[in-house]
Amino acid sequence: MPAIENRRWLLAVVVLAALVLGGSGMRSALGWYERPFPGVLVDPDGVVSSVGLPSWEGFQKGLRYPDRVVEVDGWRLESTAGRYRAGAWDAAVERAAHEGRRSVHARVETAEGLRDVELSLVPFDALAWWFYAGGLMVVASLYVGAALIALCASPHGKLARAFASAALFAALFQFALFDYHSSRHLVPFFHVAYALVPMSFFTLALRLPDDVPLIARYPVFARIAHGLGGLLAAALLASHAMGWTTVALRSVCAILFVASFFFFAITLILRFAAAEGDRRRTLRALLVAMAPPHVVIALGFMLAMLGAPASTLAWFAIPALALTPVSSVVAFIRYDLWGSRALLSRPLTRVIIACMMVALTVILCSACAGYAGLPLLGAIKVAAPAAVVSAALVVFALGAGDRKLFPARAEYKPTVEQLSEELTLVADPDEVAFAVERTVARWLSCERVTFRRIAVDAADGAGSAGAAPGEPAPTADESSGERVIEVEPSTTSASASELSLTVMFRGRLLGVLEVGKKRGGALFTSEDLDLLRTIGNQAALAMAHAHSYAELERRRREQAAAWRDERAALIETLAAEITHEVRYPINFFRSVFKRGSKNQSLDAEEVDIGCEEVERLERLVMGLRRVTHRKLERRRLAVEELVSRAEMLLRDQLGKRRIEARVSAGSRLRCDPDQATQVLVNLLSNGLDAAGDKGTIGVVWETTESGAELVVWDTGPGISGDASRLFAPWYTTKPRGTGLGLAITHRIVRAHGWLIEPERRDGTTRFVISIPAADVSMTAEDEVA
Repeated sequence: MPAIENRRWLLAVVVLAALVLGGSGMRSALGWYERPFPGVLVDPDGVVSSVGLPSWEGFQKGLRYPDRVVEVDGWRLESTAGRYRAGAWDAAVERAAHEGRRSVHARVETAEGLRDVELSLVPFDALAWWFYAGGLMVVASLYVGAALIALCASPHGKLARAFASAALFAALFQFALFDYHSSRHLVPFFHVAYALVPMSFFTLALRLPDDVPLIARYPVFARIAHGLGGLLAAALLASHAMGWTTVALRSVCAILFVASFFFFAITLILRFAAAEGDRRRTLRALLVAMAPPHVVIALGFMLAMLGAPASTLAWFAIPALALTPVSSVVAFIRYDLWGSRALLSRPLTRVIIACMMVALTVILCSACAGYAGLPLLGAIKVAAPAAVVSAALVVFALGAGDRKLFPARAEYKPTVEQLSEELTLVADPDEVAFAVERTVARWLSCERVTFRRIAVDAADGAGSAGAAPGEPAPTADESSGERVIEVEPSTTSASASELSLTVMFRGRLLGVLEVGKKRGGALFTSEDLDLLRTIGNQAALAMAHAHSYAELERRRREQAAAWRDERAALIETLAAEITHEVRYPINFFRSVFKRGSKNQSLDAEEVDIGCEEVERLERLVMGLRRVTHRKLERRRLAVEELVSRAEMLLRDQLGKRRIEARVSAGSRLRCDPDQATQVLVNLLSNGLDAAGDKGTIGVVWETTESGAELVVWDTGPGISGDASRLFAPWYTTKPRGTGLGLAITHRIVRAHGWLIEPERRDGTTRFVISIPAADVSMTAEDEVA
């Protein structure tokens, strides 16, 4: 709430200040319309101004900036505290006009020395007034409006405040420029604006469209720039108060003015050249909107500093200045550079544009009337109500024309909204067709509306399903999203369609919308076609959605049936995996029982392994309750112990052979012992089958840069069959194999986060398990850690 109140107070202060200063400047300017003046303007220090037309007598007689008037009609121009030197000039000119004299005599100090010049008093003509008074007032009002929009959009944004500051100081400069050379009521405000405008544009250039690294890192530089401008403004005001001349300080301001505008344009160009993508498009809009007019203004100031009249560039600078705030605001709003995240209001925008057009009409009419010799106030009194009435009539006439001649334009939004709402409630292709027909018939007065739906399978082929006999079949060679409107010749039969629109989605023909002739023989309009194309696009999306929905329903039913079959297969697979996993413990217990029947004693290691296998089988049975993969229970285990356990479980299958193990004594592996044992047993069992009775198998542990590799190898003939399906369930090349050993191995390895790859090297088949460093340790102390 406080932020909103602060924003309102800020806007109120800006509006009030703009009204006061703008009103004061306009009042002074109106007093100069056709007022007698000596064919030249001078500033408060008595220096000849560059503001003016080349046809003025002062310029014709060779007076140029910075010539200085020292005496007029015998009155010496002297500077005193609180009084301008040009005060004597103004009084002498006013007295001469009051006495009915036709000229004043001036003594001017030039570069060649003192000159005496007789200057005739002539009315201040309408063209000059609109250039240097009325036109600048209008442009200043546009800058104030741009500043208000920026502050409304983002009162706390750095870029919005920088833009508003530059716009307000520029508006103040333009409000006071003509007054500075004529009535001199706003001279202090001109000095403030003259000093602060360059600093504002220096800062603004470094913030468009975002802060340069220097400003982003050191925001104090922006405050320093404004502080320097404030010191320069204070020096100008102090010089006036002390009765000193401000020529030197104003020369500094002029140099800064030119430099800031050139810096502004060059900075935009450089940032545009270095930008890419969306940022480049944003900077292009800013460059086009803001750089050219500021270059023109900078050139005008340079010519003025060199003593040339500013009228030549005024023909370009005034229109450019008028367009700059408008185009800048459009660019800022379009790319949301102020960060307002607000919605652009179309009615409010149209009201603003209408007001601007009314103001432009009043200005043009008044200027033309004044140029023709009519009084200014009389011209404004006639032009203003005429512009307002004409704007209202134009709006009313355009609305009536749209309603009578282009009903589709007026019905566009409600028709699209209604159709969209209807199409969201239907999922059947026939219902979509009925909704489209009802919508078109509701706003378009025609003989008939027909939506011929085309079957998807036929549309994928020739696209002729649903076509009436004797009619050409619609083609389906258009790209996605394109719509074709075909106007039938007038010689066709009464049943023929007047308009035919193909409804397509991603190159697939879904239907044809046929519209009969309009009642009364009326012509179809371009808005009719635009609305029909929009309806066709919506129909295409809805029809494609309906077909997709039907396809999804069909697949859902198929998936439900497949799911039942999959559950049965899953149970079968689970049973097979359990059988596969309990096979090795059963073989181990069988061998133990056989030895017990022969009165052979069991050693401690066999008893420990038997107990561990019983526990593993118990955990396996407990895991069946969840019918999911058991969570890994990792702990550190000696690789040597893991190999020894696998060898004990495979003792019957090994017979007299041994596993050739090359494993360092200190190697430890972080794993789930039960599942790691299962992996090693499966791989060694496959190796024994592949190697045969005379073959050899082995296990190798190798450390690598990324961790370690556990390699199980055999001297068998290698992998036969499809190597890509090696780890697929139920795939086997052995006559009595189950096809689950390698599949279970692959699942367990992946569950640990490891990788397993088969390879053939040096006459051996190798299964390489890659283990990351996090699961590898070389000392027993790591287990404690």
